[in-house]
Amino acid sequence: MAARGLRRCLLLLLGAAVVAAERQQRVAQESLVLGHLHTQQLLQEELDPPLPPHILAGGADATRHPPPPWASALDGFPPAWPVAAAVTRHCRQPPPRPPAPPPLPPSAFAHLRRQAAALDALRPRLDACCRHHAPLPCARRAWTDVLDGFCADEFGVKTRHFHCCRRHGAARRRCFAQGPDAAIAEAIAATEATVAAWEPAGEPPFPPSEPPFPPGEPTAANMGNICGLRGLRPGPPGPDGPSGPRVRLRLRLERDYGRCCRDGGLECARDAWQKGLARFCREEAAVKTGQHRCCQGGGGRARTRCFAAAAPHPAYDRELHNVSLARPGPALLRTLCAPTRLLTKRRPVPELLGAVTAACCPLPPKERSACAHEQLSQGIATLCATPRDAWRDPQGCCAWEEPERRHCFDTAYLGRVTLGAAVPPPPPGYDE
Repeated sequence: MAARGLRRCLLLLLGAAVVAAERQQRVAQESLVLGHLHTQQLLQEELDPPLPPHILAGGADATRHPPPPWASALDGFPPAWPVAAAVTRHCRQPPPRPPAPPPLPPSAFAHLRRQAAALDALRPRLDACCRHHAPLPCARRAWTDVLDGFCADEFGVKTRHFHCCRRHGAARRRCFAQGPDAAIAEAIAATEATVAAWEPAGEPPFPPSEPPFPPGEPTAANMGNICGLRGLRPGPPGPDGPSGPRVRLRLRLERDYGRCCRDGGLECARDAWQKGLARFCREEAAVKTGQHRCCQGGGGRARTRCFAAAAPHPAYDRELHNVSLARPGPALLRTLCAPTRLLTKRRPVPELLGAVTAACCPLPPKERSACAHEQLSQGIATLCATPRDAWRDPQGCCAWEEPERRHCFDTAYLGRVTLGAAVPPPPPGYDE
C-alpha cells in the first residue's frame, strides 16, 4: 500500500511538472508574437506618427491655432504704384478695408508692424486725393511720402532694413513699385525728369548728404532739437555717396539717438556721442590719412571738449529756419513740399500752411506758386467768415477790406514762421 501511494504521488508530481512546462512554453510563444506585433507597430508609427483626434478630425483647436502666416512682408506690402486706372477705380468705388493681419507677438515682428502702419497711413491719403482736382499726382505723392516715412522708421532701428530702403530717389520708387513694368518705369522717370528740370541751375535737389562735422555734444538745451528734428536730417548716403569714418559715425549716432529719444534721455545720448567719437578716432588711426586734430590730443575729457568746441552746429539747429509765407515762390515751395515740421503753432498759420501744401505740392512745380496764392486767399476769406468764437483774429486783420486785409495777414501772421525743413529755404528776399 505504501509503495502504491508513493507511485501515485510521483505520477501526480510528474503530471504537474509537464502541465507547468507546457504552460510556460505557451506563455513564451505568446510573448514572442506580442513582441513582434509591438515592434511592427513601432516601426509603422515612425513612418506614420499618430496624431491627436482633434487634428485628424479638424477640430476646434486646429482652427484656433493655425500655423502663423508671418513672413518678411505683409500681404499687400509694398503697395502698388498708383496708375491712372487704379486711382480712378479707387475713387469711383473705394475698396473695402482689408481684414486685419493675425496678431503679432508683443516682442518680435516689429518690421511687420511698421509695414502695417505704412499701409494704414496710405489709405486715408488716397481717399483724400479723390477729392483733389488732380487725384493721380496727389496719389503718387502720398505713395512716395508714406514709403519714405516707412524707410525713415526702418533706419531708426538696428534690425535688418527692408531692401528697397537702401536705395534712393527714383531707384527706391522703382524697387517699391516692383517695376519691371515699362509703364511704371516710364512714369517714374518722367516724374524725376520734371523735378530735375525745375531745380535751379547748379543747386542740388536736396541738401548735401553729409552735414558739417563734428556733431555737437548732447546737452539739456539741445536734446529737443536732437530728437525733434531727427526725421529732417540727412539719411544714409546713396550707393555713390560719401563713405568713411565720418559717415559711419553719423549713421551710428542717429541710430543711437533714436533709441535714446524713445527711452534713454540725455545721459544715453551723451554716452552714445562719447563712444561714437572714440570709435571714430580708432577708425581714423587705422588708415594712413591724417587724423582729425581732436583725435591727436589724447582721449578722455580733453578729446570731448575739443570735439564739442569744433562743432559748427552745437545746438543741432541746422534744420531750423524762419521764413515768410506771405508770398511763397517756387524756391520756398520746394522747401515746403519736402519733409518739414512746423514749430509756429499759433493760428492761423497751421491751417493756411496745411491748405497750401495739401493742394499745391502734388502739382507740377511751375503751377505751385499760383496755387499757393489762391489757397492763401481762399483760406483767409474762410477764416474771416467764421464766427468769432472759433477764431478771434487778435490782430484785427479781418476788419479790413482787400488788399489791406491780405497785407495785414502777411505782416501780422505769415511774416515770420519757424519750421524745421529737410530742404533749406531760399535766402530772405530771394525768389525764382
